[in-house]
Amino acid sequence: MTSKNEVGVTVIGHNSESRTKVNGYEQRGSYRKDITYDVTIEQIVAVINESSYCEQFIKYECHGSLMSDAWWVSRQGKRMNYWSGAAVDSGKCACGMNNSCVGGKRCNCDFNDQNLREDSGFLTDKNTLPVKQLRFGDTGSSNKYGFHTLGQLLCWR
Repeated sequence: MTSKNEVGVTVIGHNSESRTKVNGYEQRGSYRKDITYDVTIEQIVAVINESSYCEQFIKYECHGSLMSDAWWVSRQGKRMNYWSGAAVDSGKCACGMNNSCVGGKRCNCDFNDQNLREDSGFLTDKNTLPVKQLRFGDTGSSNKYGFHTLGQLLCWR
């Protein structure tokens, strides 16, 4: 447990907290990373249900890799099409919500150029957290790759 503005925060770790490279996966969602938490899903749901707020940081850094070829999977096993601070089921990233993405796209990574771009922020929908699986694609050629980072689940009152 840690503190957020002097409020106790429950921190739940997992097996994929470090920055991880994704390359060699061309088909949509063909890269698959299952997330294993330090406690059971039943314990996580109990913490979520007793908390007023929960959040989980998620980041994808891309080089020629489309975010539209990626998704994450909720604790219920549902494919989620939104990222980092966007509205649930919007199909967007945070920058897509305020029209600040590169090239007017839904996510910065959908600009799909040879610059290293990033989409990052917090997922906050208690009904779908925590992230159980990450799926990426469009990294099959030598000049296309990405890096994902998934933070710990944080919950507080």
